[in-house]
Amino acid sequence: MNQDMILSLALPVTLFCIMFSMGTALVARDFRLILESPFSVLIGIVSQMLILPLVALVVLMLLQLPPELFVGFMILAFSPGGTTSNMFSYLGRGNVALSITLTAIVSLVTPLTIPLFASQVIEWQLDSRSEIVLPFVSTFAKLVLVTLIPVALGMLLRHYRPNFCMKNERLLTRIPLIMLLLVIVGIIRQNWESMPLFIAQTGVPALILATLALGAGYGFARMMRLIETDARTVAIETGIQNGGTAILVTGTILNNPTMTIAPVMYGILMLIPTFAYIAWLNRRQTAMA
Repeated sequence: MNQDMILSLALPVTLFCIMFSMGTALVARDFRLILESPFSVLIGIVSQMLILPLVALVVLMLLQLPPELFVGFMILAFSPGGTTSNMFSYLGRGNVALSITLTAIVSLVTPLTIPLFASQVIEWQLDSRSEIVLPFVSTFAKLVLVTLIPVALGMLLRHYRPNFCMKNERLLTRIPLIMLLLVIVGIIRQNWESMPLFIAQTGVPALILATLALGAGYGFARMMRLIETDARTVAIETGIQNGGTAILVTGTILNNPTMTIAPVMYGILMLIPTFAYIAWLNRRQTAMA
């Protein structure tokens, strides 16, 4: 399978399946947290949609990345949190209900915000004569097709077939993640000769950004006086990003393989500080017990 096939067919199908699986885990009461703990939800949204892009902007400007890689990382920062953030919140003894709520809300909003903000970054970073543009309407429509619609379909299945969804929960969540892993492997394979250069250019920025995202999310939440479990969740939601959405925008809509490398590398390397953070949390919890 060549890269055009991976990006134009396999990736949208994979992202559709990921968002559908997220929908099968959602029920109406998951959104009640908006009314029960609106401040925690608001802080989580601000951290992910404002603090993370600001941190990314500062890091990328200091590192002086090439414009296309700069844009790739910024599109990643504008993307929603990854569905695995719910699992990491559980492992880190955070507030899983808050994690689910934040993942759902931001996923519903980003089809509008990604084309709005990313187009400004592209115009700023790339030459005005560049043919790389991000049309708002078509981008919004494509993101709705592979994010909002599958989430809605998944929620409908959960509503009418709850026993099926709960019985097959692992299958519904694991298969899409395996599909995404295969897509990433396919992209890496197609760019294998250039990977040393891509790693050299994006490896350190990805690690720095992922680490600072966790720290900024936690620090912001604690500064706003959220309880410890909610602060941990906000940190993880800020650090874990949906690389599939960013890859869809950079690789399929913008058709720019260079931009695609940034979310691919982040999607892999973000796991290092995340696992380290969770291990530290659990070690501290054990020491305090």
